[in-house]
Amino acid sequence: SSLSQLPGVMVVTISALTGAGMARLLPAVIKAHDTWNRRLPTGRLNRWFAGVVEHHPPPVAKGRRIRLRYITQVNTRPPSFVIFSSRPEKLPDSYRRYLVNDMRKTFRLDGVPVRLMLRRGENPYADNKS
Repeated sequence: SSLSQLPGVMVVTISALTGAGMARLLPAVIKAHDTWNRRLPTGRLNRWFAGVVEHHPPPVAKGRRIRLRYITQVNTRPPSFVIFSSRPEKLPDSYRRYLVNDMRKTFRLDGVPVRLMLRRGENPYADNKS
């Protein structure tokens, strides 16, 4: 069977009648639990992020490139990440899927949901009226 929502889910077949497969069950549960609780360092995430964005830059929206500034992990259970961007509302879902799929492959986040949120970064040149 295939679970398209959770790529890489480990399937362990067991038999209640004979007990076959039980030796593989607990290691699979422990591996899933470790992945569910994994915390990735921001430096490592941003090195990966710079590489994937350079390899496949985000698309141009209305003549202007969407700038993706940096990424950080904000939570575990499930692993949740925030990308700060110049125009997060313009980033297509297909590009978000590209990032999540590459993140799953690079950081071995198989079998758990990965949340990727986009937020508008602060403009350092905005007029500060204090």
